[in-house]
Amino acid sequence: MAKTTNASTDTGCSGTSSSLPAVQFKPFEWVQSEGLDVSRQRRASFLNDARDVVQGTQTLAQLLNWDEDRREEAATDAGPAPLFNACQRESLQRLLAASLGLLHARIEEQCDALTP
Repeated sequence: MAKTTNASTDTGCSGTSSSLPAVQFKPFEWVQSEGLDVSRQRRASFLNDARDVVQGTQTLAQLLNWDEDRREEAATDAGPAPLFNACQRESLQRLLAASLGLLHARIEEQCDALTP
């Protein structure tokens, strides 16, 4: 489960790539479940889990893009080597797809539960 910190306040990161898109990802706010009834606590827990999956997916996608840029630079001008080989990159891409697929399935369950 997620920590109760807000990643949007984590501005002290060094090593950010200049190739990142101009629009930065803005994470969802953490939903406090204290004081909520059981049904709303379950929804809050789901939203917090979904927040973590989306945030982690976004971070991993940015890392893969950075590594791909690094791989291209290494091929052209003897820049630093990429962190991931092709097999590792493909595994991480499958992890992204699986994480989003599982999240999609849980969202569908939530929608079905709301349908009369």
